[in-house]
Amino acid sequence: MRIRTKLLSLVLLVAGGFILLAGLSVQTYVKLSSIRGAIEGGQRLMSQAQRAEGLLKDLVFVLFGPRLYSSLQGVTLAPSGPATERAWIEAVSDFRSAYQAYMADPSVKALLVDEELREAYAVAVPMSERAFSELDSLRTTIVHVRAAYPDSEDLYSRIQLSKDESLYAVFDRVRSSSLYLGNVFESYLNRFVSGLNRQSVETERRVILLYAVASLFVIGFAVALVLMVTRSVAANIGLVDGALERLAEGDFSLRVEAHGSDETGLLAMRMSQIAERLKRKVDSLASLLADVNLAIPDAPDLDRMLAIVTDALLRDGSSECAAIYLLEDGAWKRRSWSGFDPFPEAAQDALTVVAEVALANEALIVRDLAAMEAIRVIKGLDPSLRSLIAAPLAVRRRVAGVCIFGRRSRAFNDLEIAQLVSFADYTAQVIDNAVAQAALLARRDAEFSALQAQIQPHFLYNVLNSLVALNRMEARDKLESSLHALKDLFRYSLRKERLATVGEETSFIEAYCRLQGLRFEGRLSFSVRVDPEAAGLRIPRLIIQPLVENAMIHGVEPLERPVHVLVSATAEKGMLSLRVDDDGAGCDPADIREKGHIGLGNVRERLHLLYTDASLRLEGKPGAGFTAEIRIAGGEATYS
Repeated sequence: MRIRTKLLSLVLLVAGGFILLAGLSVQTYVKLSSIRGAIEGGQRLMSQAQRAEGLLKDLVFVLFGPRLYSSLQGVTLAPSGPATERAWIEAVSDFRSAYQAYMADPSVKALLVDEELREAYAVAVPMSERAFSELDSLRTTIVHVRAAYPDSEDLYSRIQLSKDESLYAVFDRVRSSSLYLGNVFESYLNRFVSGLNRQSVETERRVILLYAVASLFVIGFAVALVLMVTRSVAANIGLVDGALERLAEGDFSLRVEAHGSDETGLLAMRMSQIAERLKRKVDSLASLLADVNLAIPDAPDLDRMLAIVTDALLRDGSSECAAIYLLEDGAWKRRSWSGFDPFPEAAQDALTVVAEVALANEALIVRDLAAMEAIRVIKGLDPSLRSLIAAPLAVRRRVAGVCIFGRRSRAFNDLEIAQLVSFADYTAQVIDNAVAQAALLARRDAEFSALQAQIQPHFLYNVLNSLVALNRMEARDKLESSLHALKDLFRYSLRKERLATVGEETSFIEAYCRLQGLRFEGRLSFSVRVDPEAAGLRIPRLIIQPLVENAMIHGVEPLERPVHVLVSATAEKGMLSLRVDDDGAGCDPADIREKGHIGLGNVRERLHLLYTDASLRLEGKPGAGFTAEIRIAGGEATYS
């Protein structure tokens, strides 16, 4: 639920509570007004009953003591006798009408919720009928008395002496009428009004209690809802605060479990997505560097390396253009370029200005070129360029060049700036490594050529010894064929190429073994076996000859019996094996190492210079033959 929805619900709840309380107030006001109206009506009835009773007393004086009434009339300002009688009749009539209307009023009946009031009301109906019947009888009797004795002054005595019981009953009716008006009606109305007063007080008490309960309920519910809303909001804000702290410390692997689905919850969940995007951004630099490292060739081709670097930046999307300029002979020369050209008009001046500013400030970073008119007006700068970074390339404490990065669509952000400046530092390392690798390869080539040249006179020395031996034996024919074979051996050994195929090397070994066979007069037999998979692989020239020479010196020369030499080349399980086995005199490999055998030591040095995964294994013992094996990883022994 959204925060605005929660707040709206809270407002509606509070408003609903106020409306409920307002409705309760209106209902209470209406009910209390009805009760007060009934009370006031009852009080008016009591006043009317008292007035009717007072007029009845005056009427009694008028009837039975006219002289006394006349004497007191001036003192009390009482009306005349006929007026008193008319006033009493009107008061009784008014009281009766008001009483009947009061008792028949639905609003009064609606107030009869109390048992005592209902009982009083039930008793009042027959009582009022008897009372008003008695009052009607009294009025009839008075009319009768007036008709019987119109001029009598001593009406009371005459009625007493009269034998007419209808006249005599006037005293009883006056007494009962006075009782009804003065006691019965007043007592009932007083009891009824008292009951209404109690009901009013009880209603007010219940309403106050209901008000308190309703108010506490609304307040409690509102407080609970506020706590619920603020708890999730506070929890999510705390999560966001913690996530920001971890992001500031460089922890991009965070996962935020939000509380609820309101805006703060969505913000908390959004922090996980932001962290993931930042992690991808940060990892993209490492991934980019790894891709570049894999793509960079082993050979120190600087232009190709720089082209790989700039192309990788465009694929990564960190920049829309990337150019690398190197300072050569005092001028800036572009060595690599990908994307659009930030200096499209052969703008050497613009490049010089940008590069010099970058060198002076360690890096030139212009987020918005539109705000820097001094740079934008430089002649030759691309007018659509939005953002520019120029980072110097420092190689061994010397500025070798500058990296230019640009965008047209938007400005670089802080993370991209940091990545591109770091990538410029990496480019400087690439240049440094290329220069160092070129120097190392040049030195290695020189060492390898020296070793290659070292093996040639050693090989020629041994061949010439063989020819000298043939000459001493006066074997003219063998000497002549040997000289022809020597011509081919010289042609192969004096080739300029450092590498030859296994097939070419083993063909040379066959010719060499045939030449040695003339020398040993039938004591040497040999065979050469080359797997088809190995024949096309390239190896250093004259790398097998020292192994065969070792077999001649330590295997064939010490013996008078025939010795067989097997030369084999196999390629299995990603490994090239060049092996020379003989069944000659044999020796301990340690003896060869102690004597510092030139040929085998030369082989080791050349293998070390040329390969990272190559070895020379020597195995043998006196009287049991000898084995010499060169092993080269198949990935390093490439095909021709």
